[in-house]
Amino acid sequence: MSDTLVRADVASLITDAHRVVDALQAVKLSVCTDDEVVAAVRSFEALRRRLEPVDHALILEVEARGVPARAMARATGYWLRQTLTIDISEANARVRAAHAAGPRRSLLGEPMPARYPTVAAAQAAGELAARQARVITSTLDKLPVEVCEHIPVAEARLVGFARTFEASTLHQLANREAEWLDPDAGHRDVTRRRKDRDLQVHHRPDGSCSFRGEGTAELGEFLQVTFDSLAKPEPETNGIKDPRTAGQRRHDALIDALKITVGSGKLPTAGGVLATVVLTIDADTYLTGEGFALTGHGAQVPVREALSWAGGDYRLMCTALNSLKAVTAYSSTHRLFTEGQRLALIARDQGCAFPGCLAPPGWCQMDLPWFHGQVVDCSV
Repeated sequence: MSDTLVRADVASLITDAHRVVDALQAVKLSVCTDDEVVAAVRSFEALRRRLEPVDHALILEVEARGVPARAMARATGYWLRQTLTIDISEANARVRAAHAAGPRRSLLGEPMPARYPTVAAAQAAGELAARQARVITSTLDKLPVEVCEHIPVAEARLVGFARTFEASTLHQLANREAEWLDPDAGHRDVTRRRKDRDLQVHHRPDGSCSFRGEGTAELGEFLQVTFDSLAKPEPETNGIKDPRTAGQRRHDALIDALKITVGSGKLPTAGGVLATVVLTIDADTYLTGEGFALTGHGAQVPVREALSWAGGDYRLMCTALNSLKAVTAYSSTHRLFTEGQRLALIARDQGCAFPGCLAPPGWCQMDLPWFHGQVVDCSV
């Protein structure tokens, strides 16, 4: 078969597939019987699963040809994100799946079986969902070389489980399989934990985030020490206990620890700039307090929430722009006065500058201007 015919076949087959999808979308399911609808659901799921190997082959071919590198992409996942407008986590998951169950070639270009051939065959037959495949391959990837001879049997057993159990239950069974094959994993040494260490942060458009990962014993101990110090319940006030849950206190403790770290000035520079929280606000929005501020990483945060971040001894830069994107005001990156400035203010004001307040200097918080031209002395 000539290369020209192969190229024509790929294009025509994908076109035919689109025509079939068009026909499926036009089907009036309301005229079908219950049994027909149920059979269609099962058949369509098998079809969806069978498309995964095609995706694997395309990704590996793109990678083998060096297409991402020529497009100046850092990796294949970033190229997929840009080309297909998908989330980077999904793009990277597709690349990992392709390497685990996709077709391979030797250095001489000869075809080789997939790294996990049983998984690949089950996907090609429509018996294995993408998430189930990820559970199996990620579990097997973590096994040490000492048990590699048992991996094919474990792979076949897990694929068999996948025909009966959905991904969450399969994950539990996969963990048991791994524990059976490698019972000394937690006691052998720290090499495996270091290899498996991972932290993934998923950002939402509003700037909030969720994260998951695997930490070493060192990370676990430093986190616990931080929580012991900063996540304690606040003392009761007028008989009211700290309303925060333990999880909320740990969340707040992690923020406090990061603020202390950023405020220390000891973090390496990024792009020649010390670690700084950057906010950009429309000038009218700043004056009215209604609207959104843009963070340095592209999140839109309600302006009142963003301005509340200024209450710490760390670098925060806020810039106000007019309708022509010209800078109309900007804040200092240092919120607190230096020791010399504090002494001068104590000598001048003898305490709180608010009219009628008799608080002594030791009770006062002395803030630098938020925007140049404004001076605020706030009593604690």
